[in-house]
Amino acid sequence: MAKRKHPSKRQQAQHKQNGKKSQHDKRKRLLRPNPNRQNTIRPRVPLTGAMQSAVSTLQAVMDRRIAFRLSIIVVGMLLSDDRRTASAWFATAAVKDDWDRFYDCLMSVGRTSSKMATAVLGLIVQKFEPKTRIVLAIDDSPTSRYGKHVEGAGVHHNPTPGPADGEWLYGHNWVALVWLATHPIWGVIALPLRSLLYVREVDVPKLAEKYAWKFRTKHQLGAQLLTWFVATMGSLGVQAKVWLVADGAYAARPFLSPVLELGVVVVSRLRKDACLYDLPAEKKTGRRGRPPIYGKNKLSLAKRAGHRQGWESITYNCRGVETTRQYKTFLATSRLTGGVIRVVIIRFDDGGWAPYFCTDSLAEVRDILEAVAARWAIEEHFHDVKEVWGAGQQQVRNIWSNIGCWNLNGWMYALVELCCWDDKKADLTDRTDHPWDNPDRRPSHADRRRKISREMLQKQILAALPNAPQHHKLHLLLNDLIALAA
Repeated sequence: MAKRKHPSKRQQAQHKQNGKKSQHDKRKRLLRPNPNRQNTIRPRVPLTGAMQSAVSTLQAVMDRRIAFRLSIIVVGMLLSDDRRTASAWFATAAVKDDWDRFYDCLMSVGRTSSKMATAVLGLIVQKFEPKTRIVLAIDDSPTSRYGKHVEGAGVHHNPTPGPADGEWLYGHNWVALVWLATHPIWGVIALPLRSLLYVREVDVPKLAEKYAWKFRTKHQLGAQLLTWFVATMGSLGVQAKVWLVADGAYAARPFLSPVLELGVVVVSRLRKDACLYDLPAEKKTGRRGRPPIYGKNKLSLAKRAGHRQGWESITYNCRGVETTRQYKTFLATSRLTGGVIRVVIIRFDDGGWAPYFCTDSLAEVRDILEAVAARWAIEEHFHDVKEVWGAGQQQVRNIWSNIGCWNLNGWMYALVELCCWDDKKADLTDRTDHPWDNPDRRPSHADRRRKISREMLQKQILAALPNAPQHHKLHLLLNDLIALAA
């Protein structure tokens, strides 16, 4: 049997034609008011501790008439299991007949995502108080969807196809900016700040009629995120130097030019056939014209990496492990940045090599390599946001609802990490009931999320127990039930 060849050309979305109208028409429902409608005032289990304080900060930037619903949605996000649809959030939080207003709340979160992201950034700055350097990471990640009525969805490249997946997927694509914070024990942890939705140019006309949506490339969206970050940090009075680490897809002039004008230092990967030049000669005194920007001699990364001489050894922290590798470094000029860059070629144990660059020519090689290694935290964040929080599974159609759900999942990831930042390992996880597991494994993000959920349930349930002779046994039994529920 001949092996089927997958086409490399991007395919277009194809949906079945369905002439039937939706059975759930909001306009018809509003024309039939329910006199017995019950409104949701409070969740089934209230928030507690640092999480309650953090969510209150986000509610402060929302409309007062709808802000109280955010804490109810967050409770549903923390306690829901298995299916992570928006309706599952509402059911877990005991939302009543006014469930449609909670969908409106998700739309409001999407429309005010800039203000809410500023509030999250303020919490992070308050926690870490950066003085010298801030390391950020930027990347994009898709979420799979289905249905022709999902606004903003299109065909995108699938970066992690499984055995039965194709090269393309239908859904949304998000450009995300994260803060890379280094925990003294657990290493680098990515804290999501804000994400923007990338819509392909072919899909923009559908949104332009309804929302006046304009097409912007991923590089333009990334530059917009950095512009927002620098302006917000200036308003907060933070003067620390900003470093941005990105993969090779963002090592392009349309992205680097506006970012470098903001004073941000960029660390990224170079193509192995990148066009580099040596340093220009000094301008002679009395000679007319502007000084040259690029040298006259072209540099070959492959030749430099293939040469046996000139390699040096360095030990640096690579994903929490002290690693020793060989490297070469030199200064060069590139049209990507329009000036001088520091190039670092790293050689791996299997003989392979990879070139990286930093726009700060005075940067240390160790700082560059550790920033490159820290970028992997954004990939771990994408995994946990989708697997633990179910980002992309909310089954909402409106574009602002989708933006609100994705950002809300990311902010909850950041708030859980902040709330558990100073907790001990014994408080985060107990693996005595998992003898097959590695007891020395660091607590996962799911462990931190479950810890907050258990505290919410314990405060609600255990506080209602009467002081009876069997009080201690009841505590033990309820603790076991809470451990199973969360």
